Amino acid sequence: MELILNIVFLTLSLFTGLSFVFLLLTSGEFEEYIKPLDKKEFMLPEIYGVGFKFMKMFKFEFKSREANQLRESVTILYGERYADYYMRVMYAQRISLVYLSFAAGCSLCSLAEGTDKLILLALVLVVCVALYFYFAKLPASRVKQRSVRFMDEFPNAVSTIALLVNSGMILREAWREVSLSSDTELYMEMRRVNEDIDNGVAEVDALYNFGNRCVTPEIKKFTSFIVQGLEKGSRDLAIALKNQTDELWELKKQNILKRGELASSKLMIPLMIMFVGILVMVMGPIMTNLGL
Repeated sequence: MELILNIVFLTLSLFTGLSFVFLLLTSGEFEEYIKPLDKKEFMLPEIYGVGFKFMKMFKFEFKSREANQLRESVTILYGERYADYYMRVMYAQRISLVYLSFAAGCSLCSLAEGTDKLILLALVLVVCVALYFYFAKLPASRVKQRSVRFMDEFPNAVSTIALLVNSGMILREAWREVSLSSDTELYMEMRRVNEDIDNGVAEVDALYNFGNRCVTPEIKKFTSFIVQGLEKGSRDLAIALKNQTDELWELKKQNILKRGELASSKLMIPLMIMFVGILVMVMGPIMTNLGL
């Protein structure tokens, strides 16, 4: 039985390892897809050629529900223009890293003894499944984190815009002035409104597109109020900006309180572990002295 297991796992190890190397060596045609990737954002991009080659061999069509959801996330993160490219990159990332993990795991299994091989193989499969779902959920998680960062900065931006508009500056100039005051993600998105307007897009449409790109419900609500204010006149716009400023600051205050409560609840886990550890240290000698 052990001999059969050794042969099976040695064969599996050789097959997965050699096939990975073969796919990597024959994936030079995808080098242009990999070069632009930021290594801080994408782990081990050098091996993504394996994923691209795999997708080409099996003719991935990206028509599933999961692919559509991924495309929505990457459209928000990278824009409509690069959505298809980054969707393929993220599939290649997922496939490549899981394939590498499985090949490395099979090599470890071949070195184990007896039935330990089967236990280790089960652990390898669990790790591969966990990796696959982690990278599948990562874009949506980044979208949520991006929305949180936007909402941390947006009340301050709106307050400044409201102050400038109330002092007599028109909205377009106030927006431009504020957008150039920082280089964070939110302000970069605000600058795209300036670019759209400079390229001939109507101010209302540029603001509407800004709300869609940011996704955050509060920002969408803000842009709809601004559009209504622009249509009604400058007096109503100033009032709308003042009301929106108050609402956004109140919302930010509530979000900070929620995050504080969440952080406090997370702190309970290490405290409980420490409590159990101390309890074991105290009760251990007592139980030993009692002969239990």
